[in-house]
Amino acid sequence: MTVNTVRIGPGGTAVTTAVAGGKGRSLDTLSRLGIRVPEAFVITTDAYRAAVAGSLGTELDRRIRALHPEADLAALTEESAAIRELLFAETERHHADADIRAAYAELAERTGQAEPPVAVRSSSAAEDSADRSFAGEHDSYLWVIGADEVAAAVRRCWASLFTARAISYRARDGVESTDDAMGVVVQRMVDATAAGVFMTLNPANGDRSKVVVESVWGLGEPLVSGAVTPDRFVVDKVTREVLTREVARKDTRATRDPETGRGIATVDVPEDRRSDPSLTADHLEQLLDIARAIEKHAGTPQDGEFAVDADHVHVVQARPETVWSTKPPKQVSQHSRGAMAHVLSALTGGARPAEH
Repeated sequence: MTVNTVRIGPGGTAVTTAVAGGKGRSLDTLSRLGIRVPEAFVITTDAYRAAVAGSLGTELDRRIRALHPEADLAALTEESAAIRELLFAETERHHADADIRAAYAELAERTGQAEPPVAVRSSSAAEDSADRSFAGEHDSYLWVIGADEVAAAVRRCWASLFTARAISYRARDGVESTDDAMGVVVQRMVDATAAGVFMTLNPANGDRSKVVVESVWGLGEPLVSGAVTPDRFVVDKVTREVLTREVARKDTRATRDPETGRGIATVDVPEDRRSDPSLTADHLEQLLDIARAIEKHAGTPQDGEFAVDADHVHVVQARPETVWSTKPPKQVSQHSRGAMAHVLSALTGGARPAEH
C-alpha cells in the first residue's frame, strides 16, 4: 500500500530517508529528540514515484539520458527547464492530491489556523547524507497559503529534481536520476524576527570544541544565498563562553511580502536596529544546547538552519557537515591527553535540547 503523506514528529510514525527524503527524515528525528521544530508533514517519495510513473516516467527518463551534463550550460539549462515544465503540467491531477489537501487541513487543526502559512521544501532521497549534500540544488517556497498553493508548490518541488544544477550534481556524484526520488516537507512558517545557520565545529579550522552561528534580521534566505553579511558568533561548547562576537550592519531583511502576504520581499531595517546584534544571549544559549544535542545524537558534526520568533529558536533543517567531518581529529600530546579526555567527556554528555 502506498502511503502518500506522513506526519512529522512524535504524533506520527518515525520515517526514513527512503520515505521522506533527507530533510524530512532529519526533521522527524529532531522533533523526536525534543528539539523545537515547526509542525510539519511530508509528502513521501512513493507519492512522487507514483505521480511520474508510466508514460511520463518513460519520457522523463528518455530526456534525461539524452542530456550531456558536461555540455554547454545554456543548453542544459534550457532543456532542464523544459523537463520541469513537462513534469509540472503532467502531474496536475496526480493521485496523491487529495491526501496532500487532507494533510494540510490536519496541519491547520494543529496550528489553530484556517489556512496556515507554510514553507514547502524539497527533500530528495539522495540529499544530506554524511558523504554528500545537495543543499541549494532543489527548490523551496516560503509563505505559501491555502491548499491550492500548497498542492502546486509540491509539484514545483518535484520538478526541481531536474534543475540543471541538480542534474549536473548527480552526474558528478554518480547518482542516477532514476535512483533518486523527491519527498516534500510542508512546514508551518515561522514569522522570523531573525534567522541563520549554525555549525557544530569551526569551519575555518575544523575545531570541534566550538559552535559557530551566523544570523541576520528576518528570514535566512539572504544569508544562505550569500547576499548579505551576517552577524557571527563563536561559542565554546564546554565553557559556553561567547568567544567571538562580530556584529555586521544589516540594512535590509527578507520578510513576508507586505503587499501580497505571500512569498518574500526585501524591506529596510529601521535605522536604529541596523547595527544591533540579531541574536540575544538567550538565543545563543538555546542554539548551543540545540547544536550539542543534535551532534551528540548524530555522532558527527552537523550544520543547520534556524528561525527565531521573539523568544524561541526553531530548527528548520539539519544535516551532516561534509568537509571537516571527513577528516580525523587532530592528535593531542600525551601530556594533554588527560585534560582532553575530560573535555571530550563534557562535550558528549549532558546536552539539553530546547523545550517545547
